[in-house]
Amino acid sequence: MYGFRLREVLEILNRVEPWAGSPLAAYAWYRSQGLPGFGDMTAEQLVTQGHADAVRDYLDAIADGGYA
Repeated sequence: MYGFRLREVLEILNRVEPWAGSPLAAYAWYRSQGLPGFGDMTAEQLVTQGHADAVRDYLDAIADGGYA
């Protein structure tokens, strides 16, 4: 179970790092940035609750020119 979440966390961090600017900034975003469409829950909270797919969909929408 933890290995699965670790893969999800790393995948999300790797997707965020290019626009966050560094691995540390990506991790800070993951842990502290509330996501508007999810009641301001963080990516970390969503992944912990088993919703990594929602975070990936959110990142896909941003990458496709959508708004947060």
